[in-house]
Order: sequence, then structure tokens, then C-alpha cells
Amino acid sequence: MKILINCLLATVLSLHSYAQQGIHGKVYDIYAQTPIKGAGLYSNGKLLASTDINGSFSIDCSNCTITVTAMGYDAQTIPAKNSSTQLMIGLTAASYTLNEVMVNAGKSNTDLLQPKSVSILTRQDLHRNDGLFLENSLNLVPGVRMEKRTMSGGQRITIRGYGNGTNFNGTGYKAYLNGIPVTDAEGTTILDDIDFSILGKVEVIKGPASSLYGSGIGGVLKMYTLKPATYGTRISQEALAGSYGLFRTNTRIEYADEKSSVMLNYGHQNYDSYRIQSGSKKDFVSFIGDFHSNDKQTLSVYAAYNNSNDQLAGQLDSIQFAQRKDTGEVPYLKNKGYVSFESYRAGISHNYQFSKHVSNLSSAWFTGYKQSQAFAVGLSSNLAQNIGARTAFGLNFTGRAITLNGSIGAEYQKTNSFKKSYGLANNVPGAQTGDIELSAMQYNIFTQWELTLPQGFMVIAGVSNNYIEYSITDRLTNSANPSHKDQSGHKTFTPVLTPQISVLKSLNENVSVYAGVSKGYSPPVSGQVVIPQISQVNTGLRPEKSVQYEAGAKGTLLHKNLLFQIAVFDMEITDKLTSQAVTDNTGTVLYSLTTNAGAQQNRGIEAEVTYTIRPAKPQVFSLIQPFVSYTYSSFTYKQFRSDNNNNAKTIDYSGNKASGVPPHLVNAGIDFISKWGVYLNTTWQFVDKMPITYDNRHYADAYTLLQAKLGYRHPIGKHFQLDVFAGGNNLTSSRYYTMVFLNANFSGATPNIYLPGPYKANWYGGFNLNYKF
Repeated sequence: MKILINCLLATVLSLHSYAQQGIHGKVYDIYAQTPIKGAGLYSNGKLLASTDINGSFSIDCSNCTITVTAMGYDAQTIPAKNSSTQLMIGLTAASYTLNEVMVNAGKSNTDLLQPKSVSILTRQDLHRNDGLFLENSLNLVPGVRMEKRTMSGGQRITIRGYGNGTNFNGTGYKAYLNGIPVTDAEGTTILDDIDFSILGKVEVIKGPASSLYGSGIGGVLKMYTLKPATYGTRISQEALAGSYGLFRTNTRIEYADEKSSVMLNYGHQNYDSYRIQSGSKKDFVSFIGDFHSNDKQTLSVYAAYNNSNDQLAGQLDSIQFAQRKDTGEVPYLKNKGYVSFESYRAGISHNYQFSKHVSNLSSAWFTGYKQSQAFAVGLSSNLAQNIGARTAFGLNFTGRAITLNGSIGAEYQKTNSFKKSYGLANNVPGAQTGDIELSAMQYNIFTQWELTLPQGFMVIAGVSNNYIEYSITDRLTNSANPSHKDQSGHKTFTPVLTPQISVLKSLNENVSVYAGVSKGYSPPVSGQVVIPQISQVNTGLRPEKSVQYEAGAKGTLLHKNLLFQIAVFDMEITDKLTSQAVTDNTGTVLYSLTTNAGAQQNRGIEAEVTYTIRPAKPQVFSLIQPFVSYTYSSFTYKQFRSDNNNNAKTIDYSGNKASGVPPHLVNAGIDFISKWGVYLNTTWQFVDKMPITYDNRHYADAYTLLQAKLGYRHPIGKHFQLDVFAGGNNLTSSRYYTMVFLNANFSGATPNIYLPGPYKANWYGGFNLNYKF
């Protein structure tokens, strides 16, 4: 009997011991789906464990409450109910500098181990104003400018002065939403259908990042929709109303536990606008889900439907803009100009950890849109479908003094589009003028490796090989149109190799310095590849190329209360695309084609500083956080001409300042949070005057903008969370533009080039109400 009792006691003790030691799981970045190393797991103030390089942990705790903290992330508190619990804990980037949590609410989180200039906007950054228009937040990032043609569409983003080669939409950078490319295979980025109000994180990589992401000299814009930040079920209702008929609602339900997190959101937005015939209406439906079958794999899905309509009034000339006129271009007004956009996105990704050394992240997507646009002289109707896939294997080899991490992968994308155009006068459609079928394909094979060495050194090197192919079929080429020039053609570009290498040195645990060189490229769009007037393919055309040299420093000082980042760079762009006129023997211009001619040199400085004051025993304010950022741009043309004809009419622009780039940009502000839940966000922005033509004879005036938002955030009982707020934009009633059409011809009548912002201060107010079950 004694032996039996001892055996039973041993069994009970072993089961108890198993229960105490059986909780394990992984801590990861909720948006990037990457493991977080060094996260601490606490219970009752006691450190139970820290995560390893794969974000994994195992703790001795049963039926306890765990708080997870990591540098740069908001803390997460969750219940650990039983020994069989396998916890998958997602953390979101923190909004403010809280004690040991090192982040920057002023405009970018600083990762000491990133040997490159990278800025991150958190949810707090994205909603320091009304939260509906991304340019209000993105333009606070040094080296980045976002403009728009309509009230909520036609966005053009330039990064380090690159990307303003078009007056419509975006080129020269690569954009992703939840890992799905927004940039199509032709290299065009349309943001009209992106619901900026539900973004949870935005990351901007400045300068060429082709070794991982393919084309795009300017850089990469990575956007992530909001995800559940806490365990449980929550219902949210958000509403905002403002000047000029602005009205926005979001209705959202979300759920998260240790196995899954899902979110469904419906948003409606209306804006009558401060301009004649410039109203905007949008509807958004979004679903996102992450499912963890175990701590080795995660399946993520994303689906969205968007329907928008933005009216077009055209541009103002410089005199109308200076006089603050509320008018538009007559042809646009008579044609009742508009841009309508209906789109859908669907993607699925799978993240699997084969072992502590090998992992894989693979994704596939399908997107499509229908676009209709009435403009000054015509009507266009476009239909496009885009498919693609990306896979990357992660390899990790950890030693005592040396660590080697790498990735090897590939990305493929194909866009099929159908583009029709018609004449339009007085809102009456005319004859069909175009019927093009376009098939564009891009794919790249890439690898990048990170070598961590003793004495705080790190070396990162990577390379990709990039392929581009266009195929165009002109459906108007038939016997019924004998005089029509065939625009059909096929062009396969020579593969482009884009390497990069950088070195980082950690001076201590808080400060690092780095230097690197990277190569990038941007392909010409399909309209530049085909010469319709002679029915030929522009076989000699080459992608624009760049080499960027960059050095910088980043880190924290003064007991981690002061966060700073500074970068200097020299980007040399070659094979810039320009036009070339073809004439007959009398000098008459027969047609124009695109050719590679000239170069551009972009030199600049980007700096930002944030200081956090957080009293140990707050009397009024629990946080005071001022910030300032500065961008200096010295961008000039080198051996750049008006065309490649090299005759008496050719104009040499070498030595001139690059058009569309303000030499100086300054952002500053200060945020307050009181111990009672009242908060105030203020922002001041200065944009220097900038040349808007190649010859530098015409400039857009400088302007300043002042914005502020006052709110009150506080829990109500055990289940409700309320946030009420009011704010204003352009509080000083400055005259400013939301976009300028660049390089217009001033030799004749004054061109219409300015899209004005509201001439007077505009206001908004709203609430966010959450109920957590």
C-alpha cells in the first residue's frame, strides 16, 4: 500500500509539474508577422521568460495573467488559462515613448539594427488629425511628399525627389497593402481605393530597395490595415463630421484569442468639398484574419471591396490661384468631370517555421478594378486584373559570436488591362479613339543576408534580378479604320541586376551608425514603349537606373527620452526618360517618342528628433512630447536636355534644380496627454517654394500649415471605451496647393496647373466608441 501511495503521489506531482511547465507559444509583430526577439513575459511583476530569436517562449505558469512587453511595442496583457494553452501573442508598434519602450510618436520608429533610412507611422501618427487623408501624416516624414489631384484620389508620392515624372497617380515607388502589391506590373500605383482610415501601420523605405522588392527607385510604401490589439470580442462605431459636408463612419467588429484574430469593417465617406464640382463619395468593406493552427504556422487572409467617385473640376492658373478663386476649367465643368473606381482585392499568405533555422512566407493574390473617367476632352474606361505570388525562405544560423540570417525568394506579377477611350464634348460622347489590350509582366528573384559580427558590427548584402515584359494589342487596327496607326507591340527588357550592401556599427545599446550603397531601377510605362504614329516598338528604350550612397545615425539619448535619426544621401539617376521629336526635312514635327537622355543627382539631408517628458508623479500632464523634422534637398539635372534631337531647338537644362522638389521642408509639433485622459496634438509644417518647370523660370510659392486636434479618451465602466475629439486644419487660412502639374508649357497662355487646398480653416469633430465583451 505504501508503494502504491508513493506512486500516486509521484504521478500527481509530475502532472502538476507538467501543468506548470506546459505553456508555450510565440510573440510576433501583429502586422509584419515576424517574430519578436527579447520580449519579456511577466506575471505579478515577475519576469517569467524572454523570447528567443524565433519569438518562442515556454513559461512555468498556470491560470495566471501574463503581461508581454517588448521595445517599440505596446504591452499586451492576456490570461493563461491552462497547461494546454499554446499562446500566439501579437504586439502592435507603440504610440508613445513609455518608459523602456523606445518608439517615436513624432513620425517614425527607429530600429537601431536597420542600416537604412526607414520611417514607421503608427496608429497614433495616422490619427493625430482627422485620420482620413494619408497626406496629413505621410508629409510629416522627412524626405517624403504626397500630393493629390481630387479630394480623396489621384495621389502622387515622391520619395527623395523621385516619383514626380507624372501628373497622374504614382510611379517610381512600390506600394503594398497587407503584403499585396498596390503597384501593378506596369509600375503604376493607384491609391484611390485605399481606406486610409483603418490603417494600423505604414512603413516607408526611402531610396532603392530593389534587392528585396524589385522596381522602384524612390523606395517602398508598406501599408497594413488595423488588426485586433487585445484578446476578446469588440464592437466599434466611429463617426466624424466636418466642414464642407465631410462625413465618415466606420462600423467594425473584431475578435482575437490565442488561435486567431479577425476583423470586419464597413466604412462610408462623403465630402461635398470646398471647390466647385469636386465632391467625393466612397464605400469600403474590408476583412482581415490571422489563424494559428500551432506555433509553427500562421494563415492570413485579406479581402476588400471599394467603390468610389471623385468629381473633377480641373486646375487653376497661377492668377486664379493667387486670387483664391473657386472655379474650374470650363471643359471639365461642361463634361461633368469625374473619376469612378470600383475595385476588389483578395490575398492569402502562409507563414511556416520548419525549424529554428528555416522558415517560409508565401502569399498569392488576385486584384481587379473598373475605372471610368470623364475629363476635358474625352472619356476613358479601363478594366484591369492583376495576379501574383511571392515566396521567401528565411534562413537563420546563430553562433556564439556570429549570426547569419538570410532570405531567398521570388515575386511574380502579371496585369491584364483593357483600355478604351472616346471623345467627349459638353458631356456628349463622341467616336471611339482607343481600344488597347495590355499584358504587363514583372518578376524578380532575390536574396539578402545579414551577418552580425562581434564588436557591434553588422553587414547586410543583397541582390535581385528583375525581368519586365509588355505586350500590347490595338483592337482599333482593322479594315474599318484604314488610317489608324497600329499601336500593337511587344517589348522584353534586358534583365536588370540590382545589388546593395551596407554596414552598421552599434556604438552602444542605444546608438548606431551606418553606411551603404544600393542600386535601383524604374521601368518605362507601356505608353512609352510603343510609338503609335509609326506602329513600332521602342526597342532601344531602357529603364531608368540609380545608385544611392547613404550614411546615417539613429538612436536614443538622455535616458532614452530623446529619439533621433539623421541620414545623408547622394542618389545618382541615369538613363532618365525624356521626349524626342521626329521632324521632316522642313522642320515640321511629325511625332514624339520617349528616349533615354540625361541624368539627375539628388543630394539631401533628413533629420528628426523627438523628446519625451513623462513625469514620475504627474500633476497635470502624464506626457509631453515635442518633435521636429527637417529635409534639405539639393537635386539638380546633369546632362539633361529638353529632347534628344541635339539641334538648335534642344534646350540644355543641366545644372538646373529638379522641378517639383521643395529645397527645404520643416515639420514641428508638440503632443500633450493629461492624467485625466485629455489630449492635444499640434502640428506645424513649412513647405519651401519650388521650381515647377525644367528651366526654373516658374516657381510655386512657399506655404505653412497649422493643424491641431483636441480630444478626451477614457474608459466607461468595464466594457466601454470612448474617444471624443475635435480639430482643425489650415488654422491660419494659408493659401496652399494639394498638387501642382509640373513642367507645363508657359510659352502660350498661362497653363492651368494648381489644385488648391481649402483657402480657409476647416473643422471636424467626432467620436470612437468601443464595447468589449
